[in-house]
Amino acid sequence: MKKNSIENIKYFMLDQKGKNLIINKVTDEIGIFYDLIISQISYELDIKVIRELDNNNIDESNDLFGQKKIYILSILNSKIIEKTLERNFLKIIITDYKNFKKFSENYEVINGYDFEKDLKYYLTSYLNIENEHITSYCLSQPHLTNSEATKYKINPKNYTKNPIAYEAANNTLEIRKSIFKSKKMNAGIKKLFLLLKKEVTYKKFSFLVF
Repeated sequence: MKKNSIENIKYFMLDQKGKNLIINKVTDEIGIFYDLIISQISYELDIKVIRELDNNNIDESNDLFGQKKIYILSILNSKIIEKTLERNFLKIIITDYKNFKKFSENYEVINGYDFEKDLKYYLTSYLNIENEHITSYCLSQPHLTNSEATKYKINPKNYTKNPIAYEAANNTLEIRKSIFKSKKMNAGIKKLFLLLKKEVTYKKFSFLVF
């Protein structure tokens, strides 16, 4: 595999021989950054991304229309990760450093501690953006990378950071944290559904302010 994590993710999704990729999120913000990259690459490769909170609902069968699919799973429980890795479907597990370290010897992994290098590569080589201001800002707010890149591409000469979009993105981040916490504490499906619904609302708002 190539050395750069962005290309590693793309290669993993194209190859699909190995069924497991583990990402050390380090922080929720960095975890969201990698989640966004996966979504972007999967869109370009016409691979359906599925986020599933309940592992028991995962469908391991092939799509009736032949469309490739990949699951993005945020799991912190080591035993659940171990059981999930044994299942035969394409998946990327976003987890913490402890689990990353535990499974790194036997599975393909991406280390979120390298996110600065990955983010710079993503902006310059993948999105063709070379701008010190946006790079610096995204390094401090990695979960806003795609939204800032979109703003920059629309109007590069007058690019400015939008405080309204920033606030909406921060609300999205807080909701994501609540989702991770609720799942870890085995909260009810209804509560998780409401949090996901709220997240979608803020994402739509964040997009509209551009």
